[in-house]
Amino acid sequence: MLAIGLFGGLFGQTITKFKDYTNLKKRVYSFTKVEFITEEGEFNDAICTLVIPDLKEDSPPYVAIYYKRSNSDWFTESLYRKRVRFSFKDGVIKLDRTNFWDWFDLEEIKVVIIY
Repeated sequence: MLAIGLFGGLFGQTITKFKDYTNLKKRVYSFTKVEFITEEGEFNDAICTLVIPDLKEDSPPYVAIYYKRSNSDWFTESLYRKRVRFSFKDGVIKLDRTNFWDWFDLEEIKVVIIY
């Protein structure tokens, strides 16, 4: 009986710590090397600004960036090594350019936004 009370208390606490969102939206922005490198060979900062009009300021989005080199699988940085840096306000997400650390060696970039 003690075990049931202990586990019931622990699980009861955990349940109140989260909320399920059933109306989440997902956007995936895809950029090829032609789009994220300018004609001058520089990084195209325009991909750092993403406009999502229905993004709410009181509900932070989940942002992930995936990279692909030629002849490789998709990969993303480990959260232990690097976190995605961004700000958002008035339906605009501003990604920090430092998120695109190895852009000159990449073939494709995907930015996934869940909100």
